Amino acid sequence: MFNNNARAQVALLLTPLLLTAGRFAETIEYVCAPARAIECDSNLECAAPIPLVAPPTFFHVDLDERIITLLGPAERRGEVTQIDRLERGDDQVLIGGLEAGKAWSMAISEDDGQYTLTINLGDSGWIVYGQCIAADLLSP
Repeated sequence: MFNNNARAQVALLLTPLLLTAGRFAETIEYVCAPARAIECDSNLECAAPIPLVAPPTFFHVDLDERIITLLGPAERRGEVTQIDRLERGDDQVLIGGLEAGKAWSMAISEDDGQYTLTINLGDSGWIVYGQCIAADLLSP
């Protein structure tokens, strides 16, 4: 059996999870960061995970305004990509569009904020994995 001290420690550990559970379902703004990426060619040959070259370190997704704004690195801050497509499923948000003539799509899990971004480069493509958080959680 748990003693009162153990119960208090478990409650402290679980409180942030309980407060954010289901929160993504009503989220319209996210702050996201890439974690890893892989490039595959049209023969389905994929390179080992590769370092992201001048990646956005953070980006802001605004579903209401239908834009993605780069927050960093500093030399790319403020770059904007239009969201041409937006769909919300039971537990995912799907967004996509065209940037510099290249198609992209991104699925954000409303359960835990994990995302997968794909970018079509013609004879190859990128798959980027990362994490999003509801933007309002960043405000004190």
